Amino acid sequence: MPELPEVETIKRGLAKNIVGKTIADFDCDWKKMLNRPLSEYKKVLKSLKVENVKRRAKLTIINLSRDWNILVHLKLTGQLVFGSKTRCVVGGHPIKEGFDCLPNKFTHANFTFSDKSHLYFNDIRKFGWLHLLTDTELEKEIEKMKLGIEPFDKNFTLGYLKILLKRRPNMKIKQFLLDQSLISGLGNIYSDEVDFYAHVRPMRQVKTLSEKEISLIYAGIKKILAASIKAQGTTFSNYRNANGEAGAYSKQLKVYGKYGEPCPGGGKIVRVRIAGRSASYCPKCQK
Repeated sequence: MPELPEVETIKRGLAKNIVGKTIADFDCDWKKMLNRPLSEYKKVLKSLKVENVKRRAKLTIINLSRDWNILVHLKLTGQLVFGSKTRCVVGGHPIKEGFDCLPNKFTHANFTFSDKSHLYFNDIRKFGWLHLLTDTELEKEIEKMKLGIEPFDKNFTLGYLKILLKRRPNMKIKQFLLDQSLISGLGNIYSDEVDFYAHVRPMRQVKTLSEKEISLIYAGIKKILAASIKAQGTTFSNYRNANGEAGAYSKQLKVYGKYGEPCPGGGKIVRVRIAGRSASYCPKCQK
C-alpha cells in the first residue's frame, strides 16, 4: 500500500494533469467500489470541473466544482492512470499491461473528460474505492476515520509527539508509528526506517524510550518523509509515481526489505513479526 510520500507524489502528479478538466462521463463495472448507485455518479459528475487534488494521510481527494469531491483509496493494488492522445501517466501500483489498450480487464472505473482524455482506476484485487461526497460528507467521512495528525502539520511538534507517546506507554514502537489514529501516513516502510534512524528496536515498548530517542524519532519522521517525497517515493515491484516513473527513495533505504543483508553499521538485518506486521531492524545498531 502506498504510504504518505507515495500518495503525495501521486497527488502532485495528478494535479498537473487533471486540474481544470471537465468531466463528460463516468462508468464503473465494479459497483462495490462506489458509495452511491452508478446512475447517481453519472448524473452528478457530468459537467463538473476538477478544481484541485489534495491528500489526507494515504487518501487522495479530488475536489470538484459545485461542492462535490471524489475520495480515493488505492488500497493494495489500486492504480490511477491518466490517458490522452499525447501521453499516459500512471500513479500507484504498476500492473503488467495495466496501461496498455485502456480501458482493459484491470480497469473498473473511467472518468471521461470533455477533451476526450481519461482518468482510469485499475485494480487487480478490487480492494480500492472511489467515493463521491459533498463537502459536508467528505468532512464527516474523514472525521469518522479518526486520522491522526499529519507529520508536516505545524502542530506536530516534539512536544506533541511526547503527548501521544504518553497516551500509549505499553504499545510497541512499531505499532505506535503504524497507528493512523495517532500519526497519519506512515506504514511498514517508513516506520522501519524511522526506528533505524533513532537506533531503537521496533518491539520495544514506548515507555522505555529516552528523551534522546524520542527526539530522534521525531527528527526521523520529518527528515525521512521529506527525503522520500523529494525522491518521489519508494519503488519496489509495485509502485510508480503519477508520471509512470520509479520513485528513487528505495536507494536510500537502510533496513526495510533488506532481511538477511548487512546493515550500514556493520550488523545483519533481521525480521520479526509484531502484532501481525513484519519489522526489519539491525540488532547491532538498534537497542
